[in-house]
Amino acid sequence: MTARRVGENQQTVPVAVTALSSALLQERQVSQVTDLARTAPSLSIGTGGTGPSTIVYLAIRGQAQNSPNSFSDAAVGIYIDGVYVARPIVGNLGFLDPGSAEVLRGPQGTLFGRNTTGGALNLTSAQPTDTLSGYVKAGYGDYDAVNIEGVLNAPLSDEVAVRFAGRYDRHDGYFPNPALGYANGGVKGEYYGRGSLKWESKALPITLNLIGDYMHYRDTGNATAVAAINPTGPLASFYGISQGVRSGAIPGDTPIPLSPTFSVPASTFTNFSQGPIGPVTQYLNPEFATDAQKATLLAKNWKYNFGAPSTGERRIDELGNFNEAWSATANLAIDLDAVTIKSITGYRWSNTSSNLDLTGTNTGVGAFISQYRQHQFSEELQISGDVGKLQYILGGIYFRESGTELSDSAIFYNTPVATGGDHTLGDFESTSKGLFAQVNYNFTDELRVTGGIRYTWDTRYINRRGTTPRLSATPNCQAGPNAGLPVPAGGCQNPETARFSYPAWTAGVDYKVSPDIFIYAKTSGASNSGGFNSRPVPPPYSSSFKPEDVRDIEAGFKGEFMNRRIRTNLAFFHAWQSNVQRIINTTFVDSGGATRLTQFVSNAGKARTYGVEFEGTVLPWEGMDLSGSFAYLHASYVKGSRFETQLVSGSAVQVDRSGEPITQAPKWTANLSATQTIMMDSGKLKLHADYAYVSSRYFDYFTTGDPAAQAAVAIANEASRIRGYGLVNAQVSYTFNQPQLELAFWMKNVTDQPYFTNVFNSYTGLGATVQFQGMPRTFGGSVSFSF
Repeated sequence: MTARRVGENQQTVPVAVTALSSALLQERQVSQVTDLARTAPSLSIGTGGTGPSTIVYLAIRGQAQNSPNSFSDAAVGIYIDGVYVARPIVGNLGFLDPGSAEVLRGPQGTLFGRNTTGGALNLTSAQPTDTLSGYVKAGYGDYDAVNIEGVLNAPLSDEVAVRFAGRYDRHDGYFPNPALGYANGGVKGEYYGRGSLKWESKALPITLNLIGDYMHYRDTGNATAVAAINPTGPLASFYGISQGVRSGAIPGDTPIPLSPTFSVPASTFTNFSQGPIGPVTQYLNPEFATDAQKATLLAKNWKYNFGAPSTGERRIDELGNFNEAWSATANLAIDLDAVTIKSITGYRWSNTSSNLDLTGTNTGVGAFISQYRQHQFSEELQISGDVGKLQYILGGIYFRESGTELSDSAIFYNTPVATGGDHTLGDFESTSKGLFAQVNYNFTDELRVTGGIRYTWDTRYINRRGTTPRLSATPNCQAGPNAGLPVPAGGCQNPETARFSYPAWTAGVDYKVSPDIFIYAKTSGASNSGGFNSRPVPPPYSSSFKPEDVRDIEAGFKGEFMNRRIRTNLAFFHAWQSNVQRIINTTFVDSGGATRLTQFVSNAGKARTYGVEFEGTVLPWEGMDLSGSFAYLHASYVKGSRFETQLVSGSAVQVDRSGEPITQAPKWTANLSATQTIMMDSGKLKLHADYAYVSSRYFDYFTTGDPAAQAAVAIANEASRIRGYGLVNAQVSYTFNQPQLELAFWMKNVTDQPYFTNVFNSYTGLGATVQFQGMPRTFGGSVSFSF
């Protein structure tokens, strides 16, 4: 494993890490990044939400950043073949011909760099070998799921080998949407290809790996389950008028006051509701409805949803996610016996778009489309080696990314209060430079100390060029010196630059109590970079935010017993966060009286987390492998560290928000896996089942200083809590000795457990809170031929 950027034995690495080989990834049906949540303690993953389906919201030990935008960073870094993937927008990567996957828990800033305050995912692809080999695999499942993939490994000489891998996926939608006429959650087509070349010189101490890949993905959009509807919010109010006019209960010429001095005919709200006549609560998902409400629900079960924008703009109304990306990586290693020099060069490009109905109610409340374009280049140089009892690794990295992000929204469309929405547009550029060094000194064969430090210099640039209202013939600038004024001849411009610098460090000691027992203690610190918000930020919040800093201590035990038939790994941790970065979804009324939707990042006080993690493996009899893990996490804000100024009836009120729960911080996570391998004369039979549990966690929470709003806010908070759930998966496979043919049958979410993966809360804004459905039960089979 390479948790410390060099090859080491997992059981003697003083880091809490879950390492999965290619064989284990296949056995446990880990086909994409989100599946890793079923394999490691303290890891929870959200998907979709208001971002594209390819985004992942990673949280380890309560360290998370729930933002899909281009201007802020995740707390858990993703590395592929040594290259940092800057945007989690393309983070939910499918595993094609993987080499390994490692989940590193706790700050990893010294060796992996910035934006790893929660940890890191270290992923590798399979390298070319000197043997002609490969496989072809075809699979079919319910929802008309088709999967075809193949790998070809070929040596070109005794020094050069190449490897090619490709995959095609498609399936129908999981989530019926009667309002749209097609199901959400379907994949129209995923095309993914990778080619790699490895040169291992016989005459020179040089190894070069060149890797390139391309991905093209398109689906039928994220599903939205309505968790709560505010009976006094604008959604319910406008819906009631629309339904009244459509049913004849309200005459179309009935005056509807929009202000004390201005009214409009009720007929101007007619098209606000598009669905059948019935109470607004008919759109609630059955998992969130009361017994009384269930009698009128449109949803037949938890999978149904009704988000269907009707803005008249095709690019918003036809729900779907699109992602195109490619990358090129060059890993060069020069082995000079006592010294090894490594160069890791990477380039990545991506173009992603997504759209969504924000309330899932087939009404004209709100919808949007976002597009994210990004490209990045990085170069990292490492020098490592031994000097007597001292092992060292030192190096430097240069990273640069740039791109644009665009969001077009439609709020309260099909009503007389429609604002025309916002056209939010921002260009960004980010550079980061870092120098690092880490050493291990062996006092004895059993006792070792470790120390490391990194210093990082970041520069972030943004130019906000957004306008509002976007559908107006004479829009105004959103931000900058012309904010609120008509767009000038040169367009709206609001360039800003910020610079941040910060250290990361680690210090630890470890000891081999015996050949099979290893203990360690360490402390470390790391930071998440600061940045800007591209979307409108209402007072009193700032358009920029500071770096988030994390410091922790950790102690661990790793042991193997009974001739390595039992393995137990235990970790205790305590962490302190300051300038915590948190996402805020809200609506606000601008100076012109228009209601506007926004999402931005803000610093949110200090937090403290502590807990324990356990991982174990037991081989009780021949062919049986039992493994599992659990984690307990306590996460809370430091009392009195998070005060916020809120406007209540025109007056500034100081509100203490430090009593809120930490978002994306489940108290318990656990998983259990059992695999029985039975050897037969003709081949090998494998029976596998696993169970993964995550307890409830909030994705949004708010404390209001307005007594009149407290009841509504309490409902919104509860609707923003994802309930705990457990998922069961199973697989049966038989591999023949000759020919090397494998037949497999698999099932995911065996019990068809209803569960949800993310939240968009606008209960006190637009008038509803939605949660996003996880995958239902799926099953299928595959046949693969290896050579």
